[in-house]
Amino acid sequence: MPVVSDFIHIVGDQNIRIGDGANESGYTDTFNTGGRNSNSNAFITFMIKGMTITNDNADVFVNDSKVGVLFNNNGGNSNHWHTQTVSLRGSTLKSGNNVLRVSPVPNPTSSSDDFDDYYIRNVICHFHQSA
Repeated sequence: MPVVSDFIHIVGDQNIRIGDGANESGYTDTFNTGGRNSNSNAFITFMIKGMTITNDNADVFVNDSKVGVLFNNNGGNSNHWHTQTVSLRGSTLKSGNNVLRVSPVPNPTSSSDDFDDYYIRNVICHFHQSA
């Protein structure tokens, strides 16, 4: 039986800010993985910039199940983009509409800013499909 894979852009070539003044309760978006194979793993790639002050990592949820984290870049350059990948079971995805949620992270050094702002872009879910 052939193995078929597919992908879907959840966020394209645009910067999505998560933190103070934007997506303060986290970023949420829907995406469709129609025909996905529930027996094969999937993964979501993210480009990330920021998260350089916090010691916390940003939780990533798909359909209200925690599937992983985006690791902080504490002490790093807040202007550099990094690619991170979160792997998940194919059974976490629905053969249809899914919900991605990425949480904010706290800013431990400031009383005026609640969150260590960061940006995501080019968020893509790769999954196997039934042939």
